[in-house]
Amino acid sequence: MILTHRQLTTDRKLDADVCIVGAGAGGSAAAHALSARGLSVVVLERGSFLTPKDFDQREENMFPKLFYDAGGRRTRNRAIRVLHGHGVGGSTLHNINLCKRIPDEVFAEWELPRFNAATLRPHYERIEKLLGVSRIPAERMNANNRLFKKGVEKLGYRGGMLSHNREGCVGSGFCELGCAFDAKLNALRVLIPEAVRAGATFLADTRAIVLERDGRRVTRARAETLDPATGARVSSHEISARSFLCAGGAIETPLLLQRSKVPDPRGLVGARLHLHPGVAAFAEFDEPVLSWQGIPQSYECTEFLSYEKNSAKRVWMIAGSAHPAGAASMLPGFGEEHDAWMRKLPRLACVSAMVHDSTRGSVSLKGDFGADVDYVLNDADRRQLALGLREAARILLAAGAREAVVPFVTPLRATSVAELDCAPLEVRDLDLDMVAVHPMSTVWVGRSDDDSCLDETCRYRHLDNLFVGDMSAFPSSLGVPPQLSAYSLGRLAAERAGDVN
Repeated sequence: MILTHRQLTTDRKLDADVCIVGAGAGGSAAAHALSARGLSVVVLERGSFLTPKDFDQREENMFPKLFYDAGGRRTRNRAIRVLHGHGVGGSTLHNINLCKRIPDEVFAEWELPRFNAATLRPHYERIEKLLGVSRIPAERMNANNRLFKKGVEKLGYRGGMLSHNREGCVGSGFCELGCAFDAKLNALRVLIPEAVRAGATFLADTRAIVLERDGRRVTRARAETLDPATGARVSSHEISARSFLCAGGAIETPLLLQRSKVPDPRGLVGARLHLHPGVAAFAEFDEPVLSWQGIPQSYECTEFLSYEKNSAKRVWMIAGSAHPAGAASMLPGFGEEHDAWMRKLPRLACVSAMVHDSTRGSVSLKGDFGADVDYVLNDADRRQLALGLREAARILLAAGAREAVVPFVTPLRATSVAELDCAPLEVRDLDLDMVAVHPMSTVWVGRSDDDSCLDETCRYRHLDNLFVGDMSAFPSSLGVPPQLSAYSLGRLAAERAGDVN
């Protein structure tokens, strides 16, 4: 069953075989696998239980419901906006449905004999089958993606169609705000209902406060249910279990462990943050583009993406989906100048570039429940983002754009490749909008106590019954969308968590 603040009006004490914190990709996959084994499962989820009728496709309404800090969470220096989702379904509610496995080269760099492509392969295969992952048909591409593909092919760059998990899609284009048509084959539609039918209990609107322990074992989780409208506490709960699995994401999981004062002799919890940050370039075309309509992000350019260590090409490019408020936050100018850009929005195409980042940041508590995300791009990653912006603009010009624009405070505008190549291009903090939607690596798997928080079974090294099943666990940036990997990792962690006596 799924209980919300409306039902959780009294304090409760619950017992379970496994208590999971977080109902996103990792947590829902873990709950699905564990409940299928006949184990009792309680899942705590800070966000609300929303259904398709709640997804009204209005940015001002959905961002507060789907994201921490209403989508306003930023790095300490304010340079990068970090979109970190919550809700029963977590970030799978708002993501675009892109599905890619971790590249073999990334696994090879980790050099972990029991945490590798072979380890995750059966979990990938199971999730891909459950979620109906398939290649987007070329005829379903929207105008933005068709123009992007046209430019990539004209330049002879490497590109290809992407795979999604969707069924019954009507092409409304507002996937980032939750699907009003219930076409996402995600945690909310597939895994959570099956877990509930198998006996799992989900407590929505419920924040895990602390994990209590006795020696090397976690004994219970303390949590509180909050009214999502006011933030007021409604009730408090204690959940006892044989094992505990953290799946709150690469920001909230380390914060919970820090609040719980878990043993951390080398101060690793919350370190090593990667964000996979992205930037975007725009271009004006003569014909309407309407980039917010249709299936977004169905094509990719991998010409400048290589996963070898110290590669000089670490940029992944996709077509953007510029919703009105999101576009307004990125387009340059103020007053009449900004108004002029927004009036062009129906004819603007957008290409996003994300860097497979080598920058390492950190996450630490700010007050009781706030997040201090300290992440400052290193010079190498800045150069990669500059490369991505220049090539995104080049692709758009090759597709026939009237003018390409890199939306710095003083925008870089080019009507030809020659003009673009002559222009200086440097990524500086607060000079353009940078966004990260894939935080990872803050409680990671490694070889020893000296260099990692988790062993290769995703168990926290200093406790016998605490596991991590979310994007925290990966040792580095993946360089690809992490949805599929988070689902698969949740299943992997659940295998061991379910065996604890």
